[in-house]
Amino acid sequence: MADQLTLALTDRHAGQQANLAASTTGHRDHRDVVELAVTVCARNGRPFTADDVHRLVARELSAPYDHNLVSSVMGVWAHAGRIVEEPLRATASRQRSRRASRNRWWSGVRGGTADPPSPRAPHQ
Repeated sequence: MADQLTLALTDRHAGQQANLAASTTGHRDHRDVVELAVTVCARNGRPFTADDVHRLVARELSAPYDHNLVSSVMGVWAHAGRIVEEPLRATASRQRSRRASRNRWWSGVRGGTADPPSPRAPHQ
């Protein structure tokens, strides 16, 4: 069973990385906007959901963006320990397209690990 879980997580992380790479090609800066939105949410000291991140991103981008980018960035941040899930806390998503599916609550990790990547450094 653990082998299947390991394979599934490896595939999930590969998919997240592919999604992140696609968001930074050409003229797109969507990943940078999403990273900034997650940083703002992680640093404000209150738990947040992906809906909160989407709301910030929508204020910054006039064009449509890949909504999976938010979950990819948050997944990478969670895997790196920059945000942590609030245990025993979930709510229905406010986004109509998600049809009230479960939305996790997250908090930024104290101690500066919620800092965004350097703009000159390649995205991880």
